[in-house]
Amino acid sequence: MAISKNGLTIVALLVTLYILETGDSTEFSSLVSAVHSEEEEEHFLPHSREKRDVLTDQWNYIVDVVSDVETFEQIQSFLNTTSLPIQLDNMTEISSISLTMVCTPTGAGFQCRCEELFAWPYSSCVKYGACDNISGGICKCINAIPADGQTCQPISALLGHSEYEVDVELNVTDIATLDYLRSLLTNGSFSLTLGPTVNVTHINITTVCYPNGTSFQCRCEDHFVWSHEACITYGACDDITDDMTCRCINAIPSNGQYCQPKTAVIQLYEYLLEVELRVGDVALIEQLRNTVDNINFPIRLNNTINITKIDVIFTVPPVIYEYQISIEVNTADVDKLRNTLGNITFPIQISTQINISNANITTVCSQDDTGFQCRCEDDYLWPCDKCVTYGKCEGDTNSICGCIKAIPADGQYCQSVQHQTPPVVYEYLISVELNTEDVTLIEQLRTILRNISFPISINNHLQININDINISTVCYPSSAGFQCRCEDQYRWSCDQCFLYGSCDNITNDTCGCINALPPNGQYCQLIDQHTPPVVYEYLISIELNTTDVTVIDQLRNINYPINISSDIQISAVNISTVCYPSTAGFQCRCEDQYRWSCDQCFLYGSCDNITNDTCGCINALPPNGQYCQIVDQHNFTACPVTTPSPSPTTPPVVYEFLISIELIISDAAVINQLRTMLSNISYPISINSHIQINDINISTVCYPSSAGFQCRCEDQYRWSCDQCFLYGFCDNITNDTCGCINALPPNGQYCQIVDQHNSTTVGTTGMGTTRVTTTPTTVITTIVTPDDISTTAETPTSTLTRFDVDMLMRLDKEYTPELNNATSSTYKELESRISSVLVEQYKGITGFINVFVKGFREGSIITDFVVQTRQVEPDEIADANKKLPEAMKPIALVIGSVSAFYNSLSSISFPDLTYTNDDMTLTCGPPANINVGQISGSEWKFKERIIKDSGRIKITTSNMMSKLRIAQVVPADAGNYECTLEGRVMNFLQKGFVTSNNIKQAPILRLPSMVNVQCQLGQIQPLKCCVQSNYKVKWFQGTTVLQSEVVNEPGNTYCITHNYNIESCSGSQQEEQSFICRVDEPKRYEMTTTVIIFREDVKCDDTQYGKGREGDRSSIACNKGQEGSKTAVCKDGKWTLEVDSCIVTQIKELLIDSQDLAVEEVPQFVTNLSTIVQSEKTDITNSSPTISAIVNILNTVAQVSTAVVQSVMKNVLETVDVIIGDDARESWEVLNTNETNNASSQLLGSMETLSEGLIGEFAIVTQRIQLNKTTFNNSFGANLNSSVSIDIPNTNNDNVSITTITFATLNNVMPARNSSFNSSIFNATDNQLVSADTINAAVVLVKTDAFIQNVTLSFDKRNNFLKLNPQCVFWNFTQLDNLGAWDNQGCIFDSDINNTVTCRCNHLTSFSILMAIDIPASLRNDLAIITYFGVGISLASLVICLIIEGYVWKAITRNSTAFMRHVSIVNTALSLLIADICFLIGASIVDDTNGFKVPVGPCSTATFFMHFFYLALFFWMLVSGLLLFYRTVMVFSHMSKSTMLAIGFSLGYGCPLIIAVITVAVTAPQNNNNYIRKTNACWLNWKETMALLALVIPALTIVFINILIVIVVLFKMLRRGVGDAAQPEEKHTMVVITRCLIILTPLFGLTWSLGVGTMFSTSSGIHIAFAFFNSLQGFFILVFGTLFDSKIRSILLKNVSTSSTGSNPTRSTSVGFSSFSGLNLISRLRGRRYMYRVSEAANSSSTGQSESFVSI
Repeated sequence: MAISKNGLTIVALLVTLYILETGDSTEFSSLVSAVHSEEEEEHFLPHSREKRDVLTDQWNYIVDVVSDVETFEQIQSFLNTTSLPIQLDNMTEISSISLTMVCTPTGAGFQCRCEELFAWPYSSCVKYGACDNISGGICKCINAIPADGQTCQPISALLGHSEYEVDVELNVTDIATLDYLRSLLTNGSFSLTLGPTVNVTHINITTVCYPNGTSFQCRCEDHFVWSHEACITYGACDDITDDMTCRCINAIPSNGQYCQPKTAVIQLYEYLLEVELRVGDVALIEQLRNTVDNINFPIRLNNTINITKIDVIFTVPPVIYEYQISIEVNTADVDKLRNTLGNITFPIQISTQINISNANITTVCSQDDTGFQCRCEDDYLWPCDKCVTYGKCEGDTNSICGCIKAIPADGQYCQSVQHQTPPVVYEYLISVELNTEDVTLIEQLRTILRNISFPISINNHLQININDINISTVCYPSSAGFQCRCEDQYRWSCDQCFLYGSCDNITNDTCGCINALPPNGQYCQLIDQHTPPVVYEYLISIELNTTDVTVIDQLRNINYPINISSDIQISAVNISTVCYPSTAGFQCRCEDQYRWSCDQCFLYGSCDNITNDTCGCINALPPNGQYCQIVDQHNFTACPVTTPSPSPTTPPVVYEFLISIELIISDAAVINQLRTMLSNISYPISINSHIQINDINISTVCYPSSAGFQCRCEDQYRWSCDQCFLYGFCDNITNDTCGCINALPPNGQYCQIVDQHNSTTVGTTGMGTTRVTTTPTTVITTIVTPDDISTTAETPTSTLTRFDVDMLMRLDKEYTPELNNATSSTYKELESRISSVLVEQYKGITGFINVFVKGFREGSIITDFVVQTRQVEPDEIADANKKLPEAMKPIALVIGSVSAFYNSLSSISFPDLTYTNDDMTLTCGPPANINVGQISGSEWKFKERIIKDSGRIKITTSNMMSKLRIAQVVPADAGNYECTLEGRVMNFLQKGFVTSNNIKQAPILRLPSMVNVQCQLGQIQPLKCCVQSNYKVKWFQGTTVLQSEVVNEPGNTYCITHNYNIESCSGSQQEEQSFICRVDEPKRYEMTTTVIIFREDVKCDDTQYGKGREGDRSSIACNKGQEGSKTAVCKDGKWTLEVDSCIVTQIKELLIDSQDLAVEEVPQFVTNLSTIVQSEKTDITNSSPTISAIVNILNTVAQVSTAVVQSVMKNVLETVDVIIGDDARESWEVLNTNETNNASSQLLGSMETLSEGLIGEFAIVTQRIQLNKTTFNNSFGANLNSSVSIDIPNTNNDNVSITTITFATLNNVMPARNSSFNSSIFNATDNQLVSADTINAAVVLVKTDAFIQNVTLSFDKRNNFLKLNPQCVFWNFTQLDNLGAWDNQGCIFDSDINNTVTCRCNHLTSFSILMAIDIPASLRNDLAIITYFGVGISLASLVICLIIEGYVWKAITRNSTAFMRHVSIVNTALSLLIADICFLIGASIVDDTNGFKVPVGPCSTATFFMHFFYLALFFWMLVSGLLLFYRTVMVFSHMSKSTMLAIGFSLGYGCPLIIAVITVAVTAPQNNNNYIRKTNACWLNWKETMALLALVIPALTIVFINILIVIVVLFKMLRRGVGDAAQPEEKHTMVVITRCLIILTPLFGLTWSLGVGTMFSTSSGIHIAFAFFNSLQGFFILVFGTLFDSKIRSILLKNVSTSSTGSNPTRSTSVGFSSFSGLNLISRLRGRRYMYRVSEAANSSSTGQSESFVSI
């Protein structure tokens, strides 16, 4: 359908006119949508708003037209030919019409194509799909009609530049990578093209986050900072700067924030709004919380203010809800219920948050004739309203009652008397306005109100009553407006009367009528409740310089009051004083009703009579501006009353005046002359009949010093403590005074006489201020006494309050040395100019007295001045300080602001006495009469150093007060404390000195806390309690004081003993008795001793822990000077130490003090530590808790110290030297067995830390430690001591600092564990660790400031016998979960030559060498096989030996020599047999599952018998030797068998028994039963007690004796022959004995010599040889002691031969070589070729049988 051009124009104009006329876009939304330009830009182009300047009254209209293609082309052609703008009316014109897009249907939907100069934005192209190419981030066609009505945009707007900040997170932990990224970005040139329209122009690293322990730290790069909110929210890890930003925070922000450019950080102000809710309803508070939580932040207030967060902060403690639950019990037995409740123990816990704290019966209701009565229990009553509502029972007359006549319908019950609160009465004052002009109505209303009976009840429950109704105010129109008149008993307040004008008289500061209707709804107030306005009365003193009496008379005749303004009037002006010149000067006369006070009359002289302690005229003009006082309002000082005839018993009152005279003298000789003159004056000196001078003394001499002035007191004079601290003392403070201060007091104070000095009272004088003009200054104190004035009353003195406010300002002017000299012209000129300005600036403050310059300091020119005032008004001082820089401009510019601070004359408050380990609180704050303004913070100092919150220190500041709380006080906490309260206007400074008398050592009670006693009737058990001698104690049992005796103890100790008598032992159960030892004062210190009385047998008994049963525990006191206790448990028949908490008291105090150690305190602290350690050396080395405490102290010192000087390190090494000695070895073993204690590692770590901070070059040598700090160039080599040398080859570095510390005995401290150590073998019972290695050299610590990769160390061995497995190691602190262990990483073993081990390492730290102290495990298994196999052979051999001896006994023991020889052999074999059996038993009872531990009881028994029988073995060998010696040397001597047996058994068993018993007696009672070894085997102890020597020494001695005997016998035999004097059998026996000794003695000697070698050497050869020879001793005895005896062999062979041939017993004893028996084999082995039979006639003593003797 065709449309004409005119038709199209009409359509377009009609649409436009319709829109403009109606302005309603919603009703035509399908065709037209009105979009304000700014709104459109905001929606589509947020990044380019500033580039389109569209007026606020210009609108864009989007018209949607639906048509065919032909119609569209016509519209397009029309628009192209239409000239714009088109004026529609005076207000409206069409400025432009553009076609933006054309949408056409397609098969799949629509396509919307943009016209020229328009395009779709990239978001629409992607969202709806582009139907052409996307170029430059735009497209011309999309595949849909946008649902939100969006249209094509101008291409010029779409191609505008947008800047994006992209946050990229890099997961990088390598610093090098980060640095490379920085350099890459810094050196890179941009831009980087990402697409046709996107360029990267700049890349910055803003934030770097990295883990820090358990959290993160995010640090900003240069030129970036965190906002103030982020710093506060996450916590700043560096300082918050003045612009309220920081560079580092302690978290990764959860909202993805990162650092902002420093210049772009917006200053954020955080306001804390406090809203006080007077509500008890928790629901309202919860609603407030929910409301705040639901707010969407930020809330924009304007362009610069946003509310980003609102927190509800509750400053009240958490609400505890108390519920009273009423339970109705239907019972008639109330008493039973009462008893049940009375027996319940409260509180009863219902849950973790709910307790029942009490349950009471409150109300008992019972039925009577008329209904019910509810009666209250004791301490409960019905409230008044219930008594009225339900009626009181008969007999109750009070407002509250105990019984009512009904059960309350609301479930209420009786209330507690203590908590009985009357019903809350709210009084409402209701104002009712009546609009009436009829006076009769008002009168009627008055009548009605007067006739009403009050109270009037509003509801049925008597909860609301009207108590009174009054008409207060009646207002009515008047000619000038309104008048409001008060009813009777009501009045307008004075301010309303003045404000609106009173229409009647003002009386008593009120009026009854005002000329206005108050707009604020005010009305007349009740007279008796009316509070008059505050009236300020000012007393103004005006000086008139006039001599005209008429002027004064005119002044007297003024009418008052005089209104100055609506609020100010002059109510009276009085002339008080008239002064005029007289012949002698001036006379000041008082007007009527005014008088001079008595002291003024006497001071200046009265020119009329003195009456009623006053006079009307004085002869002077008072210089201080005083004037006459009104008679009826002034409290005049009473004059001295003169009596005409004084009583002889009442001496006259003497007034003593202290006159201070300032002498300007610079010559010390003049001062000495003055001293001489004054000492030679004869006193008293009479001035007149009433006045005399009794004494004149020089009190104070002031002279200049380098820092200003020093004022020193003369003899018998001292400065008070507050002056000493205020100005600084230049000598010692004693008795709270000092003799010298470092300033010239500006208030004219001087030294006070000692015996009249009150150290706790700080006074001010009324004297003028002494100006510092010349030096030195000598103050002379003159005592003037009017001695003739008699009176009966003393003259009271009045002190004028004065405050000195110290000020400081910095002038922008060059400082010159002359300004340090108060007498120089430069000083005086500048002081004068500044003083004049200061007076002008500060004279207007309230109570101003004076202002003066104290002095000048360097720093530009720092000017110190003092403002003296009677009243401190912070706001006035602040205002004056603010104006001072402007006033000072003619002199010099003021740098910064003027600082003000008030030095308090009062001391910081603290307790008079605090005991150690208690808490002490110091309080700082201004007194009530000083206002320093609002306090913003506080700073505390101790001994001139700033202290902050720490472990023991807690500082709290609130309101006008700051408190310093010190926990666990120690004597070191005594000293000077300073507190500064930082105020808005001025700072408040206060000092306090805590003396040693204020901190007292707490009582340390020493007594056994647990005692076990075996019950024996009548036994006395002493109970001893000790304390320091400055305390007294008593024994108590319950509350009964027990009788005690004082025990004399050496040293500073007070001890008492109570003898407890056991009176009964009946019963089978154990009994416990408790006794309390309590200090008399303070009584809170006490300890309890528990005595356990038992009936069973005693298992453990020693003098230290007493008696006990198995499993019993006994606790004893520590030694004197220590705190804590020792607890032992009875285990395996002995007391074993279980807990040792004994610590030296002085070390404990140092440990506490070290918690707050500051770097400047370190030198004195380590000096004190070294001194105490040296003096308490014995107690410290024997106490593992004390050593652990010292290690903790040294660790703290190492952490605190930044620069370590020689003196500090010397004291540290002297301390360490004590605790690493041999005496401390056992204590370190206890510490090292605790798998949570790494004290040894901490000690070495502290030494390494301290060595890194050493300053200078020096050497320190102690008994066990050698330190050397030096420098070297390129290479270094040195012998560190006699056992360690170091060599560092070419380092290519010069001036390298190296520190070496050599510890000779650190093997006592460091455990020998390595990285493969198994922590499961920690053994806390016997305080030893099982380790196969030992530290076999000194430990050397090496530190340099250069990187060293090659170092050679040579160590001399401590034990040269150790050869196995040398390891070059260093101490690795991180091994075994930071417990520490030796590690060989980076170190290799080089050589072991001449007992010197050489190591090479590629790093520096603490080095040593480890060597095996035991044989390797593989060899140990081999030795076990050899031992057990050999012992088996030995046992079998010994049994065979005994069988053979028994078999041939009768045949071979026919003479005494043979008899004793075989007795020795049998007992030797028997002893070794039993010893080997005990050895097997001992080996079987070793616990190989628990570190090869040995049970003490069974193992001790087995060891004893092994020791005994091994000794017996040797002693029977000695018997054989002595027998041989006897028969060889003493040929003609004859000894009977019985005698020989007695000697033999005495030696063979008696001596071993004595040695074995003595060994047990000496070693077993020692701690931990050191009789036997702890592990591996049941055998004698070597390491602790060397009990093994009790076997080795006797054995080797016997071997040596037997060797001597053999030598003597051989010598004898060679000289005369063996058969010279002996019978053949005896000869044979002697030969056998000789042969046996020759063979067995070396074998046994060799065996036990090897045994001694195994104790010192780990050589496998020695161990194998010892195992072999030791296990085959039985076999040796069989072979060499029995079978080598030819006679025994012949007997055995004869018996064998007889049994084999069956011949008769009389056969020949000759035997040939045809026999192949075993005994023949032995003969062959001996190499025998021939055997001779020698027959001889028997002697007279022979039995007649044939005997054979085989020659050798």
